[in-house]
Amino acid sequence: MKNILINNGALGRQGKTTIAYTLYQQCPGYRFVTNDIDNASINLEKYIKPGELFHFDQDDSIALPDNGPFIFDFGGKPDSRILPVAAFVDLIIVPLHYQSTHELQVTIKNINALKKENPNVVVVINNSKNSDDVKAIKLALTSIQLDVDVLEISHSAYIHRLANEGKSIYEVATANKADNTRLRKKLIPQFEKLIKLISGE
Repeated sequence: MKNILINNGALGRQGKTTIAYTLYQQCPGYRFVTNDIDNASINLEKYIKPGELFHFDQDDSIALPDNGPFIFDFGGKPDSRILPVAAFVDLIIVPLHYQSTHELQVTIKNINALKKENPNVVVVINNSKNSDDVKAIKLALTSIQLDVDVLEISHSAYIHRLANEGKSIYEVATANKADNTRLRKKLIPQFEKLIKLISGE
């Protein structure tokens, strides 16, 4: 499995931790590393297995155990602490919950900074409400010749449940047959594309 960094600069509520936690739950063996445990949308100390959660505050130096792989759920703009992690990992995931042109411009700036350290970047258009938003983002990335893969995770009430209940999309599906049927129509196949990407399949 690949070491991955999930980051979109200082933009909050992009779905970073929800995506990170789902990947952690569905791909056993990962160590979960965060630099902002207090503001995470999921209670990581409660739901990450003992010995698999590593927390480094903004001012801490990052010292990791030898045994990975790692998911870095890192907030904050690309700087002297984020960029070395970007260079270290195999893949960078940039989640974007599209709300404004300004946020898209900030995201593009963040991607350019990250790509200087590592060309392996995928943008996840997260919690997207309509196809027009997705088309607009893809067009903007193409128009500036920003060479990144783009995946989509559709808008769903289930996304909020993931954070509120501290569950991955797969845990929600397993708990209820009706939920399982609905989730396997769109959301789970979308997450599976991302899982295949980090698994190297």
